Amino acid sequence: MKLATIALLGILLLGSLASMQAAGASQMVLQFTGGSLFTSETTGVCIWYPLLLGDIDMGSLFASLPRPQVSDKEHAYLIWVSDFESATLTPFSLPPSSNGLFTVQLVPTGTATIYFSSRPDTRDWTDLTKRSTWGDPVATFVRKSGIFLSTDGGMSGGLTNSAELASSKPFTLNGKTFDFKDLIPHGMTCFETGYSDQSNVWGDDEAGTCIAIGAGQ
Repeated sequence: MKLATIALLGILLLGSLASMQAAGASQMVLQFTGGSLFTSETTGVCIWYPLLLGDIDMGSLFASLPRPQVSDKEHAYLIWVSDFESATLTPFSLPPSSNGLFTVQLVPTGTATIYFSSRPDTRDWTDLTKRSTWGDPVATFVRKSGIFLSTDGGMSGGLTNSAELASSKPFTLNGKTFDFKDLIPHGMTCFETGYSDQSNVWGDDEAGTCIAIGAGQ
């Protein structure tokens, strides 16, 4: 494993009381988990999905077709997807106790997309460059650069960065219409922890929390 990254997958079969009202600045808007697949030594695709989103409960975020409800990317109604690259920052001084395992990696500015599908079981994951089956793009973001910090040579660590909402469009489910600009009109800042397991085809496991960016931040 090289690096825990950022990308998105996830959301919802909504309950009758579910809503996506605008979040106040620094208010927690979602919590997520997911993973990344490296496509080279320095590039990859990160995908994660919300476990909590606004005031929509976890049980409403995943489809149960064709088997009982499972919380994974194959059953998530909404998915966040981000292509990324990384570069080790050198030179810098290592702490004396690091034994060379303390690493700092830059994740440059990029983009991210949230896809919505009412039939997540029909997504084709065999070619990550062909995303027509992943659903309708309902939100796009400019993902700002961030620094990935690790104390074990990049096997695990943390990343903080912001994603500004660039555009969104409404999507309808269970007769209700939702729009990400109603929840996070200015975007969000995410705090992520990740672990890499090279025996896993998806490489990185990651989880984190995102808070709303306020106007003028």
